[in-house]
Amino acid sequence: MRSRDERFHSALYRGDLLHARHDQHARRVFRYPVYVAALDLDELPALDRSLRLFSHRRWNLVAFDERDYAVALSPSARATGDLATSLAALRTANGLPAPHATRLVTNLRVAGYVFNPVSFFIDYDVSGAITSVIAEVNNTYGGSFRYVLGSASRLPGDRVGFRHVRELFVSPFLHGPATYDFYFDAPLDCDDLVVEMHVTRGAPAQLGKRLFTAKLSGTRTPLTDRNLAVTALRYPLMTAQVIGLIHFEALKLRLRGVPYQRPERDHRPRAVRR
Repeated sequence: MRSRDERFHSALYRGDLLHARHDQHARRVFRYPVYVAALDLDELPALDRSLRLFSHRRWNLVAFDERDYAVALSPSARATGDLATSLAALRTANGLPAPHATRLVTNLRVAGYVFNPVSFFIDYDVSGAITSVIAEVNNTYGGSFRYVLGSASRLPGDRVGFRHVRELFVSPFLHGPATYDFYFDAPLDCDDLVVEMHVTRGAPAQLGKRLFTAKLSGTRTPLTDRNLAVTALRYPLMTAQVIGLIHFEALKLRLRGVPYQRPERDHRPRAVRR
């Protein structure tokens, strides 16, 4: 939980991201250091006023802009208006309860640039337990989709997990029907954050082999100017590195002869090429 010297619920989490590909074409595992923010969106005006290195909707070393998120699609509705309104509409359309608190786990803009493969709007009840999650996924071709994860998609067991069929083209190397399993070890304002995602071949009713695993692990640090400066030095231009690493790993797979397909205009997942 928050220490007494923290001024905000919003925080940074420093750690690493693991990617593991399990399919027959290329078994690969790589890990690299990252940091993410966990933002209380109600605190954005106060963060902007209080921090010199962070701005809300303005250029700075580190910044946040809702317009990076508010144009995404959902299974139920097209997002319109501001971010809070679009999230509330998604919850209503999908029968999700209004949260006591929400934290957005995401990459921040660094020197004006950001790319988020996935951001998580994690909703909590008054006890600090996770009730639902909106996972906003973006591909490198300009496609976006919001996966709404609630009680209907909750997985059994002690861990907080959700299952959803894949709806968006993401990788030019992973095709055919697939299912996402998301796991969140992330109580409200926790000291250690773990978000894990598994991609399995097949629809939820007929699951096959696991294809891919991604795991984000981080330790909480207060959102202060000092920590923003330290983070900028330790992870220079990290959001640009994210897109660079994605393309670098894609190049290595392409050179190894892994089958490659680009998305169609609708950004729907493509069938396996025969």
